[in-house]
Formats: sequence, structure tokens, C-alpha cells
Amino acid sequence: MARIEIDEARCKGCGRCVVHCPKGLIEFSTELNERGYRYVIYEGDVEACTGCTMCAVVCPDQGVEVWNHRDKQTFVNTSGLTERMTHYCPGCTHGVIHRITAEVLEELGLLGRTVGIAPVGCSVLAYEYFNIDMFEAAHGRAPAVATGAKRARPECIVFTYQGDGDLASIGGNEILHAANRGEKITVIFINNAIYGMTGGQMAPTTLPGQRTTTSPLGRDVEDTGHPLRVAELLATLATPAYIARGSAHDAKHSITVKKMIKRAFEHQRDGTCFSFVEILSTCPTNWGLSPAESEQWVADEMIPYFPLGVLKEPAAQPAATPQEAQP
Repeated sequence: MARIEIDEARCKGCGRCVVHCPKGLIEFSTELNERGYRYVIYEGDVEACTGCTMCAVVCPDQGVEVWNHRDKQTFVNTSGLTERMTHYCPGCTHGVIHRITAEVLEELGLLGRTVGIAPVGCSVLAYEYFNIDMFEAAHGRAPAVATGAKRARPECIVFTYQGDGDLASIGGNEILHAANRGEKITVIFINNAIYGMTGGQMAPTTLPGQRTTTSPLGRDVEDTGHPLRVAELLATLATPAYIARGSAHDAKHSITVKKMIKRAFEHQRDGTCFSFVEILSTCPTNWGLSPAESEQWVADEMIPYFPLGVLKEPAAQPAATPQEAQP
């Protein structure tokens, strides 16, 4: 029998763990926590728990820890994040991506020399959540700030964390030229197809026909153009780079995203190239959907338009011949 511990004070009642538990062992409480959320509890036939950790993988709020049947902790919250509770809406997958990024840095032993750049947007307070040194950049200017930090301190691991409005709209020129210059930085790009913090306006990534507060009848591509596929755009550049797109809408895809982010930071650690990971993320509040409906919307609507996978990776360098290896 595995053991799950749920921190009811951290829970925002999004129910993602309820949906993704394969044994149906997690359910909503009949009570509210101190912040007014109907939190979840670990109930039912708890002996049926296999310790798969899916509940912890999908939790956006670092509210779940798991032990296996030998009482060995198999999912522990990363030291790469602070204990501060996030301001994100229930079901928003920013928290999942924060955790994954911090886990990768911790596992690679890079936390002590990492510098993050926070954007303007929903993740404007990222510096409150990552347990590393961070800068706050002006809207869209995170790649420029990251360029300065990396060139001044090339031994540091430098990454930006940006949403689609910040990176693909006002910051479009910044990201294009940072990638084209081959800056040895890592960019984590969150694509939720909408402006989140400022009220749900149409973003550069808003899908054709998608309704927003500034496109109430749906995005008309004849009037506003088509959504930008940023990963594909950057992949056309001649400069060597690692370019990938994943999704955080469920546990399986979140695990794949972690592998992509790890690969991106490995490229920076090794001084290989510019690295960029686009991640499809949910926005239940501005989409007007429940967290579960938002996950399905990503699968049904976003992934067909923004296909997942590694779009570009530098070719492996050929091994030196015995003659070339001679001093």
C-alpha cells in the first residue's frame, strides 16, 4: 500500500488529481480550507494505491507528496521552489511547469548557479516562487536581459520564463534576434492562446475562431492574421538551436515536457546552443472552462494546430580521428 499526503492548505480545489488518479482514490472534501477552496482528500480503498504519483505530477500547487509501499518517498517537492503559495487560478498549469523546471535544475545540480528572468504577464511574480536568483524584465524584454546576464557571467545558467503575450507579441523581435544570434540561454515559453493577466484578450497564439474579450465573435484570420507558431518560426533560423514543443495538460505529456526542459538545460550547461521549449498550458478562467474541460480543449484544439515534438536539435559533433586528436 502506498501513501499519499495532501496539503489541504495549498489545495485550490482544481480537481486535476481527482481526474488523473487511475484508482479513483481522491475526492473533494465537503468542507472548505482556510482560503475558501473546496480541497481534495485521499479517501476510498487506500490500499489500492500503487504509488504511481500521477496525482502529484498534475498538481499545480505542490500540494501532494507520495510514498511507496516500502514507505520510501517517491515524489517529494523540489527545493528549487520556495514554500510561497502561488497566485495562479485553480487548474492553471503554470504551477506544474514551475515545478518541472525547478526539478530539472535540481536534478542537474544547477540551482546554485542559475539565474531566471521573470516576464510581465501571469507569471510576473515567478521570482517569488523559484528558489534562485532572478531578474524582473520589462514587458517582452526578457531575452535581452538574459543576453546581458549570460554574457556578463557565462558560467551561470540563465533562462527566461515567458507567456505568449510577452514573448510572441511585444517581445517578438527580442526572441527572434536572441535565437538568431545563438545566445547560450534557455527560454521556457508558455502558450495558453490568450492574454491571461490583463483580462483574456486575443493573443498572437489565439486560435482561428477562438473567442476572447477582444474577439467575442472568434478570431477572424482575414482581419488579424493566423496564430503564430513560434517554435516553427525559430526552427527555420540557420543558427544551431534546440527547439521543442510539449504540453502540460495531463500527466503523460508533463513527463515528456520534463525531458524536453532537461535536454534544453543540458545544451546550455554544455555550451552547445540556444535552447527553447514551448509548452501548451491551460487557462480555465479566461477560457471559461473547468480545469478538466480545459485539459480536453488543449488536446482537441491546441495540439492539432501546435503539434508536439522536437523541431530542431544540433547535429552531434563527429568524434575526432586519431590524427586530429594528436597535439
